[in-house]
Amino acid sequence: MGIFDFRWWRDEQNRGAVTSILGALKIVVPALLVVAAFFGFQVLQPERTADPVPAIQTGDNSPVQTGSGNQIIAGDNANIVIGLTFEQHKAELQERLAQREARLSEAHGEERDRLLSEIATLAEKLANAETDYAATVEELRHLRQELESIANDAPAEKLAAALDALSDGDRSLADSLLAEVEEQSADTIKTAARAAFTRGEIAEQEIRWADAATHYARAARLDPSFDRLKKAADFADRAGRYTAASRLSEKFLRIARKEGTQEQLALALNSHALALSAMGLYSSAEPFHREALDLRRGTSAEENPFFAIYLGNLASTVQAQGRYEEAEALFREALEIAGKTIGEAHPDYAIHLNNFGLLVQARGRYAEAEGLYRKALRIGVMKIGEAHPHYASYLNNLALVLAEQRRYLDAEDLYRQSLEITKGTLGEAHPKYGVRLNNLAGAVRAQGRLEEAEDLYRQALEIRRTSIGEAHPDYATNLGNLASVVEAQGRYAEAEPLFRQALEITREALGEVHPSYAIRLGNLGRLLGETDRVAEGREMLEQALAIFRATLPVDHPHIATAQRHLDALPAP
Repeated sequence: MGIFDFRWWRDEQNRGAVTSILGALKIVVPALLVVAAFFGFQVLQPERTADPVPAIQTGDNSPVQTGSGNQIIAGDNANIVIGLTFEQHKAELQERLAQREARLSEAHGEERDRLLSEIATLAEKLANAETDYAATVEELRHLRQELESIANDAPAEKLAAALDALSDGDRSLADSLLAEVEEQSADTIKTAARAAFTRGEIAEQEIRWADAATHYARAARLDPSFDRLKKAADFADRAGRYTAASRLSEKFLRIARKEGTQEQLALALNSHALALSAMGLYSSAEPFHREALDLRRGTSAEENPFFAIYLGNLASTVQAQGRYEEAEALFREALEIAGKTIGEAHPDYAIHLNNFGLLVQARGRYAEAEGLYRKALRIGVMKIGEAHPHYASYLNNLALVLAEQRRYLDAEDLYRQSLEITKGTLGEAHPKYGVRLNNLAGAVRAQGRLEEAEDLYRQALEIRRTSIGEAHPDYATNLGNLASVVEAQGRYAEAEPLFRQALEITREALGEVHPSYAIRLGNLGRLLGETDRVAEGREMLEQALAIFRATLPVDHPHIATAQRHLDALPAP
């Protein structure tokens, strides 16, 4: 009996485990930011995206999630009759889509971003209408049971009317009634929390994600159970609010340690590790990833696709700390398990390919990385479509490796496509939008359009500052990129403090034996050499070269570039 068999789904333990898994899967799409002038394009480690299951870390510096993002908890009583027909359900989806498309022409700013995101999701639901219908029927059964559970707290006539409407798929009266119960039950915390959580489920089903985030957060505040904290953390992450996601995931990890099953504990460990990685705290995240793996190792779980996801997440965190050989072995094991368990045509397999491509690219094997990204894109086109955030990540990463090979025009076109999808699905304030804006700036800079590139870098830096903070190693990369384009315009005195700030942030976040630290060191050393402080510049370039040789393959392009800059300095 498969996971999508509703008899299996109605088992509470199974449902709880999968609900948590879906929320945890944030495939980290590490978004390689550009370090122009000195080394070209640098690989950054996982940022985060959102959608359900233990995150594979993808190539954009962010966990991307697999799954639809619309979690449905089935009711325990499959005998509840729902009068909504497939034709009615499909017509309702089409009507919602038409309504949003009609409002799009007059929308601006955040409202336009939200509408584009909802349009993409509704189009995806229509493309899989039969599956979505079956899931919606189960969701309506569950919602009906939730309404019946508050019978003692709701006016009988309003409850009866809401139940009748719900049988035909109309949730509006249910939402109104739940709002009333929530308001009247402020002293009855459990009831209010349940009403808020169910309102979150309604908003999620109707693709009103901002509303859903508000309701889930309120439910978690009122009654911080495992499932409620998990939902609230998932939506905080989806909005790019990583600090809030970390606090929430820490809370539900405490609950899982105290009273959860082994599966729930593994999920909570994995999810908290992803939240820490999103904040750039890779060494802190690694023990949680390893503990999650240890809980599942040695059991049949090793032949489970979620085990492959745990492996991939650990690999990305190891990669972020510069341990590339160890990371490659973990990625290969994850790919092998995923190939056996879900097959090579599955959308989640594309995420594994994408993440492995980031590692391969970081090791300087650009042609191999390009092949992996293109394969991920082919799977993405067939399985998730071209309006999906994951697809934007694949485009972004392919553009990165094209830029590494100096194919800047092709890279620029892909970056712009990726940006449009990201703008429509995640919005312009999301950290990943800042990542891709930065990457576009790198391609523009490489073509000599320095003023345009500087403007893009500054926009990206501000988005990153407000979303991830100034202590994050990815913020240091943004600073270094801005410094490089300022330097290229001859403003050395302005560039130097930016390079030094980027170096110090990287030292604090990643330590002094890391390729990213060597990049910062080399950039500053090169600048000093150009401004007649040759001895100091030489010392920094020599240190950078030594770090590269200790951490990268002997044929990596960074080593040759560092040596070339060192050789260009005047003899001592």
